[in-house]
Amino acid sequence: MICLVIILFALYLFLIFPNMPKRDIKHLQGYDYAHRGLWNDQLPENSMAAFRNAVDHGFGMEMDVHLTKDDQLVIFHDDSLKRMCGVDKPICECTLAELQQYHLKGTEEGIPTFDEFLNMVDGRVPLIIEIKPDKRISELCQHVHARLQQYQGPYCIESFHPLAVQWFRKNAPEIIRGQLANGLYGAAPKDRTWLYRSLASLIQNVVGRPDFVAYEHTTDRNLPMILMRIIKPHLVCWTVRSQHDMDVVRRRYDLQIFEGFIPKR
Repeated sequence: MICLVIILFALYLFLIFPNMPKRDIKHLQGYDYAHRGLWNDQLPENSMAAFRNAVDHGFGMEMDVHLTKDDQLVIFHDDSLKRMCGVDKPICECTLAELQQYHLKGTEEGIPTFDEFLNMVDGRVPLIIEIKPDKRISELCQHVHARLQQYQGPYCIESFHPLAVQWFRKNAPEIIRGQLANGLYGAAPKDRTWLYRSLASLIQNVVGRPDFVAYEHTTDRNLPMILMRIIKPHLVCWTVRSQHDMDVVRRRYDLQIFEGFIPKR
């Protein structure tokens, strides 16, 4: 019985092991990362105004990339337009022309394209680019990679979807990649509960062998993250919502993603 436990634990370690030895991420360090830009009640999340605000304050940024029906890259968090635009339609079923008719949260801000965003940032701050889970995950990764080949600024990619992390492992191994996860009791979309719950175990690391694990910091007191702190890959936390929490996680993580306040160093 003891031998079986040892074997199973060794197998688990093999599955969760990240990409080692650690690669240099100095180009990403020294910044706090504004979650979906530096947004507030007047500047919607993932809007050009929120992104400009983050750059003006000297923050790095995390943002979300989707692929439209006509193969265009846009920045938007949800699968559906309902919460941000009041239209109950999946973003993947819309063309870019259709999306350009909508506004975010009743403001004049529209849905940015990935091109518009990268052209505005122009390498001034580092980026954490989240590849959203998508039915066409390979095509999404291909389009993101093709655009990033033309971009000169510092960035990395991350995703909840292990196959997105795997795509970059196989096709663009030079790019720093991360596996997103949250704890067993963290929030999860209803249609993806099975994925988010299994991600809590980090066994999907065997697929993408990520350079970093990005974990929801309020759910990280569990066996997988205890082991991660022993193995010591790069660790990224999301989403910090107070200065107190920021002061705590800075001692435990390499990069921090925040929202709802202006961090002080």
